Amino acid sequence: MLLISCTANIKPADLDQLNGYWRIYKAVSPSGEEKQYKSNVDVDFFGLDNQNGIRKKLKPLLNNQFNNSNDFVAFSIAFLENKCIITYSKQNQIWQEEITELTANKLKLKDARGVVFHYIKYQP
Repeated sequence: MLLISCTANIKPADLDQLNGYWRIYKAVSPSGEEKQYKSNVDVDFFGLDNQNGIRKKLKPLLNNQFNNSNDFVAFSIAFLENKCIITYSKQNQIWQEEITELTANKLKLKDARGVVFHYIKYQP
């Protein structure tokens, strides 16, 4: 299970913006080192309902559809100590991330190592 936490400026009403398709474009380490994902063709899909949901990796196809699989990760979101926490769970594994920014077009997730993953809303 993965846990994601959000800063105090993210409210439960903001979580609807998480629904949909997101493309990662960079990761930033705690030391400030950046890794660009310019050629990444995978898209992350988040489906959220009442603070529970699924996350899955998809490959876009030419006809605005996706190469879909039944593989997904279940998650739940909780607000703890002024943070919005996503907890992922798959095959007896649990891990967490923190939502540090969430808007209609931007998403930042911080993992347990302190790496921040930057996403933009995917537009086919």
